[in-house]
Amino acid sequence: MKKLIKMKKIILSMLTLSTIAFSSCGEKDSETKTVETETESVEIAKVSGTYHVAESSVVTWSAQSYKDTVPEHVGTVAISAGSIVVENDAIVGGEFSFDMASILESGEPNDYTIMLQNHLMDTSFFFVADFATSSFTLNSVEGDIAAGSLEVLGISKEISFPIETTISAEVIAAKANFDLNMLQFNLPYLLEQDTLPEAEKMEATNPTVTFQLDISASKAH
Repeated sequence: MKKLIKMKKIILSMLTLSTIAFSSCGEKDSETKTVETETESVEIAKVSGTYHVAESSVVTWSAQSYKDTVPEHVGTVAISAGSIVVENDAIVGGEFSFDMASILESGEPNDYTIMLQNHLMDTSFFFVADFATSSFTLNSVEGDIAAGSLEVLGISKEISFPIETTISAEVIAAKANFDLNMLQFNLPYLLEQDTLPEAEKMEATNPTVTFQLDISASKAH
């Protein structure tokens, strides 16, 4: 009888130890999950702030006649000031100014490129004496489409174009390549060319200009 009682005590002791061990394991799993959850919440912090476009940034443009299959003229115009605003990892706005006196054709200057630059700056095109800058107000970037308002010669038009952006805590990179019909800004030379008879149109300047953008902007501190 004494042996039976002793055996029962041993079995009860083993069951008690097993229960304590199982309970302890359950408590450790719970603590680990809590730590993991707290770690994940720290990792999803989002980026916000204002970024300034790097100095010496430019927009590249290319233009041609209707008859051309490749651009006849390729040049740049300087971004004199630019900023991009980010909220929670999303671009929500921006402002860009373009120095129209800097519009020029790429390559070494010669008599022809200087003549072309003067032609673009006079009253045939951009009236630089009266409109020293053009501007673009970026209103949004939804997916891979940027939308905003472009002002040229005091005329403002809503435009949109495809764009690739990369956003980090310190830098934004943006690339775009798109066509824009410049007739909508009433540039006199283009308006005149547009009225030519169809037989002469192939020699005329195509008002659709291709623009390329490849810029970086740094976080303001």
